[in-house]
Amino acid sequence: MTADDYATALHAALATTDTEVRRRLVLIADAAAAASVDMIVLDVFLDDDAEGPFDVWARFEGESVFVTQQRLGEDRHLVDIAWTEDGWTLDVPARPQSWSREALLDAIIDVVAGWLSGLIPSGGDGIVWTLETPDGETDPRELPSPEAAG
Repeated sequence: MTADDYATALHAALATTDTEVRRRLVLIADAAAAASVDMIVLDVFLDDDAEGPFDVWARFEGESVFVTQQRLGEDRHLVDIAWTEDGWTLDVPARPQSWSREALLDAIIDVVAGWLSGLIPSGGDGIVWTLETPDGETDPRELPSPEAAG
C-alpha cells in the first residue's frame, strides 16, 4: 500500500462519520463561543503500539480538560479508532508494514487535518482551530476556517 492509497482509504473511512462529527464540532464551537474561548485544540492520540488505533479529542486552549469535559461530555471525543475482537471500530486501513510510528503519525495528521477542515462550522467569530499531538510530537497545525477556504 502506498502513502496515497493509505490516505485515500483512511479519508474514506473517516468520511463515514461526517454527520456525527459535524454535529459534535458545532456543539464544541458553540460551547467555545459561550465560554469566550478563542482557540479549540483537537488532539490526536496515536496508540503506543502504532498499528493504527487513534483518537481525536477536543479541548479549549487555556482551560483544564476537566472543565472542558464538564462542558461537553463525550461530545468532545471526535474519533475513536480501536482494534476489537471483531476488527476495527471503523474500517480503517492497516498500517503499511514498512512504516515507522512517525510515518504513520504524519499520515494520520495529514488526513485528519484535511478531513476536519471540511467539517469545521462557519461563523466561529475568530475562533482558531488547531490539530496537534498533546505530547508535542508534531507541531500544531492551524486548520483553515470555512471563511478562509471559501
